[in-house]
Amino acid sequence: MKNIIFDLGGVVLDWNPEKVRREFTTNPELPRFLFDSGFFQEHWTEFDRGTYTEEEMTGKMSALSGFPLPDCREFMEYIKHSLVDIPRTVGLIRNLSEQGYPLYCLSNMSHEFYDYLKGREVFRYFKGQIISAREGMVKPDEAIFHLLLERFGLEPHECLFVDDLPANVKTAADLGFHTALFADREKGYQAIDRFIAG
Repeated sequence: MKNIIFDLGGVVLDWNPEKVRREFTTNPELPRFLFDSGFFQEHWTEFDRGTYTEEEMTGKMSALSGFPLPDCREFMEYIKHSLVDIPRTVGLIRNLSEQGYPLYCLSNMSHEFYDYLKGREVFRYFKGQIISAREGMVKPDEAIFHLLLERFGLEPHECLFVDDLPANVKTAADLGFHTALFADREKGYQAIDRFIAG
């Protein structure tokens, strides 16, 4: 196992829907409606694919919820700023880089969210990055995994793929990647440690 590929949200960045839902106080009904109506499952994927700009996504949010556009813009910014680094993962990535492991990221993320985040320290440790909106494809589709392999000359059996969503991990495993599911963070770290030790 030579290469390690990290998802971002839920692995490197703390995506916490319950916290977002609980702490956005400008209009508490807005996140409640969006999460309960399945807005994120139905529409956010196309935002990550690059189909919609942030402004178009915000407009859709307002049209579907019936809440004012300024509230929706503020909520979008709140989501963006909620994506704080997970210090333990950033430290792990730094250490793995210092040990000589080639590291990559493969993330579903919009243009605007990536532009906001890309200046953070952790990105300097990635030898290559695949961001869904820039490629017009998303996980768990096999195409984006094939793109990763082809662009960086990787072999799946030489790669460990780390992600918090079972569907993404399943696609990677089906393609021959080693995988570590990060749905339970502690178990995710333990799985990475086992691969490094092995």
